Amino acid sequence: MNGGEELKRKLRMFGIGLGVILILFSLLTFTTERINQAREKKVMLGFETLLDREDVAIGEVIQYVNQNIDTVSKENAAKLVRGIERVHKASLPQWEKKFENEALQRELARIYLENDWSLDDFSDIRDQKLRTIVEEAIAGGYKVETAEGFFFPVIDYDFYYQYHQAVTPDLAAYLEIMAVESDRTPVKDAALMISWEEILKRALRQEEFIKEYAASEQVEAVQGLLKRYVTFALFGCNNTPLFSYDTMKMKPEAKAAYLKHSWDEKQGSFSALMKEYLKVLAENDYRLSEEVGEFRKKAAESFN
Repeated sequence: MNGGEELKRKLRMFGIGLGVILILFSLLTFTTERINQAREKKVMLGFETLLDREDVAIGEVIQYVNQNIDTVSKENAAKLVRGIERVHKASLPQWEKKFENEALQRELARIYLENDWSLDDFSDIRDQKLRTIVEEAIAGGYKVETAEGFFFPVIDYDFYYQYHQAVTPDLAAYLEIMAVESDRTPVKDAALMISWEEILKRALRQEEFIKEYAASEQVEAVQGLLKRYVTFALFGCNNTPLFSYDTMKMKPEAKAAYLKHSWDEKQGSFSALMKEYLKVLAENDYRLSEEVGEFRKKAAESFN
C-alpha cells in the first residue's frame, strides 16, 4: 500500500470515528434532555400536588421551591415562585388571626416603643410562644407592619429577591415593583407616607410594566395597583389631600411634581390621564372647582 492510499484509509477511519462520536454525542444529548424533561415534569407535578393540599404550610412550599428551582426552566421557575405568592396571599388571613393575640400586641407595642419606632428586631419578645409566632411569620416571608396602633403581618416582597435570577424577566420586574410597595407602604392611617413625586414615579413604572409585558400573567395585578395610584394622583388621601381643605388650592409640592413631568399619552393610560388632568387643572387655576371635581370622579371610575 503506497503512502497516498494509507493516508486515504486513515482519513476514512477518522471520518468514521468522528461520525460515531457525533452520533453518540447526539444520543447522549437527546437522552439527557429527555431525562431533564422527565425530571422537570415530575417537579412541576409534585408542586401542583403540594399546592392542592388544603393544609399546605408556606414553609413547605418555600422548601420545595428552594430544593427544585435550579432544576427547571425559567418559565417553570416563574410558576414555582408564583405558587409561593399564591400561598402567601391565601395564608395571610390565618397569620393576621394569630397576630390578634392581645398579649402579642402588647409585646409588639413595647418593642416598637423601646426600639425607636422600629420593627426590625423581635428577639426581646419575652414569651417564647409569642416570639415563635413572629419568628415563624418572618421565616415564612412575612414582615410586621403597624397602623393605627395595631400590628399585623404583610407579605415581605424583599423575600423574593433570592429568586430574581431564576425566573422570567416579567416576573422579576413585577417582584421589584411589589418590593417597593412592601418596603415603603404608600398609605398609613389615611395619610400618604411617600411624596407626590414618588407617587408619580411608581405609577409610571407600573405603566411601563404594563406596556412592556402586555402578555404577562402579572399584568392584571399591576393594573390593579396602578388603579390605586390613579386615586392617589387624583385625590391624595383623607389626611393628605391633593387640594387644601381650606383654600381648595392644589398643594404646591404636588403641583410642582406634576408639572415637572412631560406627559406623553403614547406611554399609556396613566400618562394620558395626567396630561388631560393637568389641562383641566390649568383651566381652573389649580383649584378644586366643580369641573375638576367632576373630571377626577369620572376619571377614577373609568380608568382601566
